[in-house]
Amino acid sequence: MYRALSQFERSIEETKMLSDLYDYVTKTLTVPMTFKDILRSQIVYSVSAFDKLIHDLVRIGMVQIFIGLRQPTQKYLSENISLDLYQKIVSTTIPPKEFLFEQEIFKKLKTVAYQDPSKIADGLSYIWNETHKWQKIASAMSMNEDIVKTTLKTICDRRNKIVHESDVDPFSGVKYDIEKVESELAVNFLLLCGKTISKLVS
Repeated sequence: MYRALSQFERSIEETKMLSDLYDYVTKTLTVPMTFKDILRSQIVYSVSAFDKLIHDLVRIGMVQIFIGLRQPTQKYLSENISLDLYQKIVSTTIPPKEFLFEQEIFKKLKTVAYQDPSKIADGLSYIWNETHKWQKIASAMSMNEDIVKTTLKTICDRRNKIVHESDVDPFSGVKYDIEKVESELAVNFLLLCGKTISKLVS
């Protein structure tokens, strides 16, 4: 799980560097256009990095359970696998059984978006036997649970507007405004939230 966290932190650091790019182009280029799409990309990239982190933690944790390195959760035990996969796991030695299992988990979960708090909690249930997950996460972040969940929803909602609606108000046809402070707050929040979740489930 350390590798997953390290990759997440690198992705966030790269995303933060876009602030320097934004500062540079706004100060040095005098053209009749805005460069705020750079800020929008920060939100998109940071949400993607966070989503990938949760996927990685869940997948790695499930493999650890499979090979006996951590205790299984009820959700893990209730997960169905195909008879085809079962037969392969029983009969194979090369590649290792855990490799086949991990590939199956990857295929099964790759279409799930770990952005909404309820989806994240559900995904973490595969590997984390904590009943009040967001209460625990928020406490470790020194924040209120409702504020943490609302902030996450707000950031992901803005990401979805950018990705699926070009960040355009459907009534006015004008792009929603965005400021540097907004994108930086989003990136820093997701970094803290991701690091906190990683620490709690590791």
